[in-house]
Amino acid sequence: MDEARRRGILWALGAAAGIAGWAIPWKLASAEGAANANALLLLTFAALFSSLYNRLRPGERPGHTRPDWMFAAALAALTLLGNVASAEAIRGLSPALLSVAQRGEIILVALLAWPLVGERPDRPFWLGAAIAVGGLVILQAPFEAADPHAVSFAWAGLSVVAFSSMAVLTRRFIHGVDPARINGLRLWLSVLMWFAWYGVPPSLLEVTPAQAGYTSLAAFCGPFAGRMAMMTSARYLEARLTTLATLAAPPLTLLLTILVLTETPTSREIAGGLVMLIGIAIPVLGGSGAGRRSRGPRGVKTPDAARDRLER
Repeated sequence: MDEARRRGILWALGAAAGIAGWAIPWKLASAEGAANANALLLLTFAALFSSLYNRLRPGERPGHTRPDWMFAAALAALTLLGNVASAEAIRGLSPALLSVAQRGEIILVALLAWPLVGERPDRPFWLGAAIAVGGLVILQAPFEAADPHAVSFAWAGLSVVAFSSMAVLTRRFIHGVDPARINGLRLWLSVLMWFAWYGVPPSLLEVTPAQAGYTSLAAFCGPFAGRMAMMTSARYLEARLTTLATLAAPPLTLLLTILVLTETPTSREIAGGLVMLIGIAIPVLGGSGAGRRSRGPRGVKTPDAARDRLER
């Protein structure tokens, strides 16, 4: 496995850890206040974390170009849609089940990246995805959900569409931009879009300290650290593999649920987690892309000089 691919996988696994860390406080916040207020708090805290990070890190900070604004604005719209949808979904689903439902990204990202980015899924990907999806079904079969969960699953599905589109759009345009600066810009734009859509609803006046605390922790793990790790992974790894590696999130979420919420997993959940990890390992570690040089969209190689410049 070459160095670029190894970096991409590590960043993608970091994104999975961020997703797992996001789900628990996001669930706790849902019991404290309205979903739209939680979405705003999440995005605002994430934007503040990103601004602080960009301020403290060394290197030049040139102004944003017009393509930067356009790229960030598109990501911001999808960010707002995805987070509002997930805030509604988490009200009726457990953290582990929401994490499982959102991993439907693996198929949607692969299907979108094929025509839009030119990344055709290979056989190891489909084999690994099939095994991983089987693990998801073992872990928490969505077809067994009670009727009251139907609306929550619909919201979760909408968040999958938004986040999948973000992953493909990121892979298409990430080369030549600074992921950290774009991440910060798209978060602040999503905050502005929130106010443009919702105005100043009464729910903002009812925010509790616990609600702010939970959403700040969720913001650090998810929209800030997790999304930045996923964006960075997209510079080294195909979009479908970045997303597939995040299938490590449900088992990690399940572990955190045990530790934090003291919920004991069933034998089926444990077996499902193990099957998922096997499915992840097939294309990530043994796929036909192993040993290849990292490439940009439609097979264009990313220059080493540009890559080094972005990492500074």
